[in-house]
Amino acid sequence: MMGDRRTIDRLRSVSPSPFVRAAGALLLGAAIAGCAATGPSSTATLHDTAGPTPSPTHTPGPTAMETATVRPTDTPGPTDTPGPTDTPGPTDTPAPSASPLPTVAGRVLRWVSVPMPAGLVADMDSPFQNALFGWSRGYLAFHENVDSGSVVPWASSDARNWQQGKPLDMTGLAHGAWVEEIVEGPAGLLALGRPGGCVDDGSGCIPAAATALWTSTDGRSWSRVDLRKAFGGGAVGDVSAGPKGYMAVGTSGDSGTVRSAVWLSADGRVWRAASLSSVTFNDAYLARATVLGNGFLVAGRVGSLEGYGGGYFPSTTPAIWWSADGSDWSRETLPNVAEAPQAEAAIATVGGGKLVAHVVSWDCACPPEGVTQAWTSSDGRVWKAVETAFPSPAVVLSDGRQALQLVPADGALTVATSSDGFVWAQIAVSGPGPADFLDEAYGPAGLLVEGSDGNVWLAAIDKATAG
Repeated sequence: MMGDRRTIDRLRSVSPSPFVRAAGALLLGAAIAGCAATGPSSTATLHDTAGPTPSPTHTPGPTAMETATVRPTDTPGPTDTPGPTDTPGPTDTPAPSASPLPTVAGRVLRWVSVPMPAGLVADMDSPFQNALFGWSRGYLAFHENVDSGSVVPWASSDARNWQQGKPLDMTGLAHGAWVEEIVEGPAGLLALGRPGGCVDDGSGCIPAAATALWTSTDGRSWSRVDLRKAFGGGAVGDVSAGPKGYMAVGTSGDSGTVRSAVWLSADGRVWRAASLSSVTFNDAYLARATVLGNGFLVAGRVGSLEGYGGGYFPSTTPAIWWSADGSDWSRETLPNVAEAPQAEAAIATVGGGKLVAHVVSWDCACPPEGVTQAWTSSDGRVWKAVETAFPSPAVVLSDGRQALQLVPADGALTVATSSDGFVWAQIAVSGPGPADFLDEAYGPAGLLVEGSDGNVWLAAIDKATAG
C-alpha cells in the first residue's frame, strides 16, 4: 500500500505555485523579500536552491548528475564519504505493492511510448495540464483546466488503459483548487487541493492553505470533505497517510490566537484535533506531516518571523516532532542543527525504513546564501548527521525499497537509484524516450513520465531481458 504521496511520487509543483519545494524555494523567496529592505550587498553563491523558482508549468526535472555517483550539481558533496548505514527496524514503513525498479544484471529498463486518451491530451498551446500520481493499484491523472478551474480524474491500473471519472466537486472554489498531493491510507486515497499562487506572511511567499480535500477508494469517484466541519475553521497545510491512518498539519484559532495544529483521522473524512503541549510546540510552524508504521512525524521550524525585514531578521531553528499515538509529542534532537534567518526541516522517505531530514538555511545577503544540512534515521526519533549532500526531497521518489530520481543525460532521461539517498547510481533506459519531463508517477507498471511536448512515456522492464 502506498503510504504517502512523497514515498511513491515526487510532491507535485502545481501551476502557478508549488507547495513546498523542500522548503528551499519558498525560504529563498522569503530571504530575498527580507534582504531587499537592507539594500544590496556583496554577491553570494547559492549552494542549494532546492529546485528552481516556481514557474507557470510543472516543475522540471533535476539537473544532470554524475554517472557513477549522482549528486546535485549545485551542492557538490565529498565523493569519498559513504552514506549512512542505519539498519531498518521492525516498524519501518511498509513498501508499496508496486514492483521496485530493477537493480540486478540482466534486467533492462526500456522507454515505451504510452498513448493517452483524447481527454488527457495537454500541450503548451492548450489551457490544460495533467497531474500524475502513482498508488498501490495503478496510476491517477487529474486533467486540469487552468482557465475554468475544472478538474477531471482518470485512473489506470497499467498506465496504458485509462478510465475517466466524474469531475471533482469545486462548489464555492472561485479560484479552483489544483490537486497537489495524493496520499493513500487504510481507507483509500486522500487528495489535497490548493489554489494557485501563494500568500505573503511578511517575510516572503508561503503556500496558501488547502481549500479542498477529496477522498476516494478507486481514484475515479471522489467525495468532497467539509473542511469547516472536519477542521473547525483551521487551516490545513499538509497531509500524510500510512498504516496508522491519516494526519494533517496546519494552524487553528483566529487571527489573534493562531496556534500550530495536528489533526488525525481513521478514514480521511472525520478528523479529531490532537492535543499539543504549548511548551513542546512553543513558537512552532508545522510544515510537513509523515505517517510511519510506528508513529507520527512532523517537520517544520521554531521561531517567529514576526517583524521580519527592515533590518530585522529573526532566526528560526529547523525542528522535528514525534509521537507514537498522536497524543503525546516530543521534540526530537537534530545534532548540530544551525539557526538561520530562514531555516525549515523537510522529511524524505528513501525506502527500506530509511528517513532523511533535509534543511536549507538562508542568510540575509543579497542574493541570499543557502547552506544545506542532512540527517538520517530509521525510526524518526534518533537522527544522525550526515556530511554527504542530499538532493532536494522535492525531486526524490521512492519505490518502497530505494530512492529514485529522473536524470537528464545526453539529451535523454535516465533513472538514478540509491539505497540511502546519498550515493546514487544511474540505470540506463534503452530506446528512444523523453528528453525532459513535466511530471512523473511511480506505480505497478513502472515510472510514468510526461514530457514537455505532451507525450507520455513509461520506463518499464524490458520483457526480453527480464529474468
